Amino acid sequence: MAFSEHMLKNWQYYLRIYSENSLQCWDKTILLRVGSLIDARHSFCAVNEQLDPDLINAFGTAAPPPGDYLLHLAPGWDRNLIETPVLLVHGAGLDATSYTNLYNMGFTGLQQQLTARGYRVFSLTFSHSHGDNHHQAEVLAHAIQQVKELSGVRKINIIAHSKGGFAARIYLSNLALTPYRDDVGHYIMLGTPNLGTDYSFRYPGLGYLIYLAGGNGVIAWHKLLHMGSFIDISSRAIYREGSFPGQCQMLYPWAEEFPLDISQQDWWTTYYGGTGFISCSRGLQTAMNDGGHLVQKLESRGLEPDITFAVLAGDNSILGLTPAPDSIPGDGIVFVDSVLNTAGMSRRGAVLREKTTLPLNHMELLYDSRVTGWIHRQLNG
Repeated sequence: MAFSEHMLKNWQYYLRIYSENSLQCWDKTILLRVGSLIDARHSFCAVNEQLDPDLINAFGTAAPPPGDYLLHLAPGWDRNLIETPVLLVHGAGLDATSYTNLYNMGFTGLQQQLTARGYRVFSLTFSHSHGDNHHQAEVLAHAIQQVKELSGVRKINIIAHSKGGFAARIYLSNLALTPYRDDVGHYIMLGTPNLGTDYSFRYPGLGYLIYLAGGNGVIAWHKLLHMGSFIDISSRAIYREGSFPGQCQMLYPWAEEFPLDISQQDWWTTYYGGTGFISCSRGLQTAMNDGGHLVQKLESRGLEPDITFAVLAGDNSILGLTPAPDSIPGDGIVFVDSVLNTAGMSRRGAVLREKTTLPLNHMELLYDSRVTGWIHRQLNG
């Protein structure tokens, strides 16, 4: 059964699913702390605290601080034939189990598939699944150092899904607090919105459903009509005081390239700001300001020149999240044009190995065997 069928049949907009004994696919899980983030803070709301009991036990809390993370070591991490380690970086609303048993659906994930091909695989779980991308870049830099020391190597390879690509791009563009240490050979992106996204503003109706269902997703509205009056839902919103700090950092306006859907409830006031029939929004530009225009900064900076990178996009928009398949090419969450936007990354000499599109949605990128075969080709071609 495809991901979209599972989603439509079983959980729709909730997205708060975990598997029993979720760490069983890992040989070891280690709690680590990043000293440079000791004074950093972030906020949680009820829907984006850690949910998985095994992860809560490993962290010691459902709301870990920004500098805490889990490093996961896959079976064969110290003995598989391919000696250069691979570090998997998860996306928004996810954790390392997205690479092993996504949403407890029983799929064999990229971790198991890469391990079976002889790779030495590691992954991490960020403390906050929608955390600040600058914090997560610092965590990633620390994790890379740990993997190098455990493996006795000078360079590793990174595979990042969706939002996880932003933490990687910050470090690999030498924009993190920890300077880039010439320690990444190949950087592979799966469905990363390299030229940003306006998803939460483009599909406000979805945000309403996520709010009602208590799902771990960000909303473009800071007020919502409830029983005849507006209630404050700022903690669930994409703006500065909300509990989704990494989301406003990934925003980019796509309305000129792809017109908005005027059938969406409060479509104009959501995107441009104002009070609609059932909502209040500060608009995309305000949220971009709150996020510090990170997309533009990454585009103008570019990756370090010693890095080889590859990009994979999906163009199956049937995800089960959007009300109907979208006419704009994308994977159900990210536009193909955003994923395949690579000019900024190569501006200082980083080498683009390949950018490819497969008929997959955003979540199928985490377990489809065609993705594993494509990754293997990038790392060994």
